[in-house]
Amino acid sequence: MKIHDSAYIIGTNHEAINAGILLASLGKNVHFFGQQNTINDTLSHYRFDPQINALWSLYVNAKKIHHYNCNDLINSFNQVQAGLIWLFIDDIDDETLKAFIHHQNSPHSQIILSGMGTIGTMQAIANQLVSKWVYYLPFIFMKDGANFNSFYQSDLVIIGEKTPNSVTQCEIVSLIKSQAKKCQINTIKTIEFARSSIMAMLATRVSFINEIARLADKEDINIKEIEKIIGSDSRIGSAYLGAGWGFGGKSLPNELHLLKQQFDAQHVKSNVLNAVLMINEDQKELIFRKFWRYFNGFIEQKTVMIWGAGYRTGAGLSTNSAIHPLLKLLWSYDIKTVLYLSNTKSEFQQIYENQSLLQITDNPYQLNHIDGLFIINWSELNPPNIHELNKYSIPIFDAKNILSNKDIAQLTGDYFGIGQKK
Repeated sequence: MKIHDSAYIIGTNHEAINAGILLASLGKNVHFFGQQNTINDTLSHYRFDPQINALWSLYVNAKKIHHYNCNDLINSFNQVQAGLIWLFIDDIDDETLKAFIHHQNSPHSQIILSGMGTIGTMQAIANQLVSKWVYYLPFIFMKDGANFNSFYQSDLVIIGEKTPNSVTQCEIVSLIKSQAKKCQINTIKTIEFARSSIMAMLATRVSFINEIARLADKEDINIKEIEKIIGSDSRIGSAYLGAGWGFGGKSLPNELHLLKQQFDAQHVKSNVLNAVLMINEDQKELIFRKFWRYFNGFIEQKTVMIWGAGYRTGAGLSTNSAIHPLLKLLWSYDIKTVLYLSNTKSEFQQIYENQSLLQITDNPYQLNHIDGLFIINWSELNPPNIHELNKYSIPIFDAKNILSNKDIAQLTGDYFGIGQKK
C-alpha cells in the first residue's frame, strides 16, 4: 500500500467537501480544485449543520486544505501526478474531464472516481486513464446531517476497481472499506449497475407503499398499521416503506432518469420504472387535491401555513421536493402561503425573493387567520405541539404522515394524511 501525504480533490458538491474534510482529518495535505463561489453556495445550504462549516473553516485556516479556483485547473493538471486524486464527475464538464485524462500520464497515480452517470460511464473513464489504480466509489452511503462521519458508520459501501484485488493498494479506499458494516467489491461497470439498481429499488419501495396508501384511504385503513405489519416481515423490512409525498433530492430522481435512458437505449421495456416515475410525480400533488376537496374547490385567496420544505427529514435542500409543485398550485389560486422552514430558509429566500404571496416565519404556530396547515416535512428535535395546534382547530394536510396516531386522536381539527385520516 502506497501512502500519499498529498491529495487532490476536483469538485465542489457536498460529497467533495466531505471527502476533503475526511482527508484533512487523516493528516493529508488536501489540494481542492473548484470555484470558490460554488463551494460557498454548497456550504450555505448546510448552515443548519454547523459541523461541516466549522470543519471546513478549521482545515482551510490550518492550511490543511488549499483551495484553487477552477480557472487554474487545466493548467495545474501537470502537477497532479503520482498522488491520490479524487474526481467528482458530476462537477466536471466534458472539456475539463478530457483535459484531465490527457494530462494524467503517471502509472502510479491512485484515482478515485465518484458521481453518477449512465451505466458504463465510469468504466469508460477508468479505461482511458494510464494508471491501473483506479477505483469507483459511489456515495450511496452518505447521509445528510452525518457528513464525513458517514465514512465511518456506513451500512454498505460498494467499490469498483479497474485492477482486480487492488483495493488494498489505496489507503483511503481501504479505510472506507474497513469502516463499513458491509462492503461489495467488483468491476467498475458492475458497481455502476449495482448503484443504479439499489437506488431504483428504494424508489420502487416508496412508490409501492404510496400506491397502497391510496387504497387504504378508500378502505378506511390506517396505512401506518400496514407499514408496521409489512415491515415486521424479515423478508421485507421497514426501510423506505413510509407513505408520503414521494421521493425527492438530486440523486434518486437523477438516477431513475439515467436508468430510464439506459433501458431505452438498449430497447428493453421498463414497465416498473415507468410506473415508479409516474406515481412519484402524481404523489406530489395528492395532498393539494385533498385540500381542494375539503373546501369543495372554493380555495381562492385563502391563506395557508406550510411546515418544512426539505426533500426529506433533516435535509438542507428542497431539490425535487413536493413543496415546489404545491406552491405553484396554491399560487395559481392566489393563495397566500406562510412558510416555516427549519433548514432551507436561505434557499427559499433566494429562489422566491420576488414572490408576493410568500411569507417566511420563524414561528410554526403563527396560525391566526390561517385556513389550513400543510406539512411537507418536520426536522425539529421535538415533535409538533398538539396543544398549540388545538388552539386554532384548522384542517391539517399532512403530506409526510408526520403526526403519530396518538397525535391525530388528540387533534380537535380535521386531519388528512397519506393513507390515514382522523
